[in-house]
Amino acid sequence: MIYLISGSRGYIGSKLVKAIDDTIFEIDLKIGRDILSYDFKEKPFYLYHLAAQSGVPESVDDPINDARQNILGTLKAIEIANKYNAKLIFTTSGAAIGKANSPYGLSKQACEKYIKMLCNDYVILRLSSIYGDKPKGVVDTFIRNKKCCIFGDGTQKRDFVNIDDIVNCLILAKNWDMGTYECGSGKGISINEIAKATGKKIEYLPKRNGDKGSVILRNTTPKIDKIKHSWYPEIDVISYIKNKCQSQMKK
Repeated sequence: MIYLISGSRGYIGSKLVKAIDDTIFEIDLKIGRDILSYDFKEKPFYLYHLAAQSGVPESVDDPINDARQNILGTLKAIEIANKYNAKLIFTTSGAAIGKANSPYGLSKQACEKYIKMLCNDYVILRLSSIYGDKPKGVVDTFIRNKKCCIFGDGTQKRDFVNIDDIVNCLILAKNWDMGTYECGSGKGISINEIAKATGKKIEYLPKRNGDKGSVILRNTTPKIDKIKHSWYPEIDVISYIKNKCQSQMKK
């Protein structure tokens, strides 16, 4: 089978590429392949569309680039999937739920609606806040830095899921029925709790434009799929942080 993965050199994509033991065709700006212009001739069975502009502050600063990468890129992915009768697996986030507070959230909402309207076969995965050796992100930033800088009062809650659990979810999702799935633990943890788990000094800074409040995803895989395609995150974020920080102290 041939897997087409857009955003294959990104944080999630690079992990997924390593986990799939089959033929993979990569689309990524880092290797000079733009999904909007690249002439793809191989027939994929599954199209993982992971390429995206995912920064909230960046979307506020440059909404045109956000729309190009997210909305136009997704429309192209839909076109490719329909052309080759491939299943589209699309990753979105909690920012697509409810009222959009940023261009990023608005673009993700638009992408979901375009897929539901135009795509012949798809699975939409709303991913929680992912962590685990991540270049950005509150969990890994707090682990790396000497102190924890919190934007706002730190009471906002998020649903944190480890990258290894998400990769497992992505692999299973290709067999799920067409629909939207919220891939989270269903457990909200505040930024304050994340910071305290590190045992480091905490500094509070002004809230950034576009930051969303509490977004808690729950696992909504239909009960009929539980037996065949069961998925639930196994790695606990607080235990992960404590283990990582303890290892730092021993070095």
